[in-house]
Amino acid sequence: MIALALAAALATAAPAAAAPSERRIPGIDVSRFQADIDWVKVAAAGKRFAFVQASRGKRNDCAVKPDRCGPDEYYDLNYVEAKLAGVRVGPYHRAFVGGKGRRTAKLDAKREARVFIESVGALEGTDLRPALDLEPPFGGLNSKQLRLWTRTWLRRVERAFGAKPIIYTGASSWASLEQTAEFALAGHPLWVANWHVPSPSVPASNWGGFGWSIWQWSSEGKVAGINGNVDLDWLRGGFGPVSVGSAAPARD
Repeated sequence: MIALALAAALATAAPAAAAPSERRIPGIDVSRFQADIDWVKVAAAGKRFAFVQASRGKRNDCAVKPDRCGPDEYYDLNYVEAKLAGVRVGPYHRAFVGGKGRRTAKLDAKREARVFIESVGALEGTDLRPALDLEPPFGGLNSKQLRLWTRTWLRRVERAFGAKPIIYTGASSWASLEQTAEFALAGHPLWVANWHVPSPSVPASNWGGFGWSIWQWSSEGKVAGINGNVDLDWLRGGFGPVSVGSAAPARD
């Protein structure tokens, strides 16, 4: 996943890798940038879940690597092989927000949701909820327009899969939406990005009191079966709250 601008500002030491004091399930997130993955080795390395990129932007609107926009060509293979290896899977969409006002922002969100829905196709009851990766650039939209874009995408995807999507973001990114707790209170779990710290900085007043459900704690992981670095994640508690068809996340 593309780095959140301020998430890597600290040193490379990773206190988050220490044994956690609460139940946390280890996982990863990947995209076409990891290319071919040996999921049997990933499972053997103890990774129990993976968020797999299904799409980025819509066509050529990606400000970073525009030639790698649209559906992720590795998604179908990653989805099937990860599940065969016993790794729980959830799809995510890397948003590239666009529009020049309310009407065009809403239209852009619908188009990106359509690309994601078509790439994913269908989800099963054991899969993790779909996720929206929301981070800069934000296309010059103001906070109200960003909230409208986000609301539109989430509603389209929820209708398609029958599950409230997870939101991936960080404290600095969420500041562009004025730290709203609207989406937390609507039942969207938080996947927070904050690297190399003992505990993550959680936006929107501790996500409306619910706290984080997934924490991306490093972008420099080394996992058997994957060439190069990969993002590392903790899932807090159990799979229930972030599985397809589950209810709102439990409060702290």
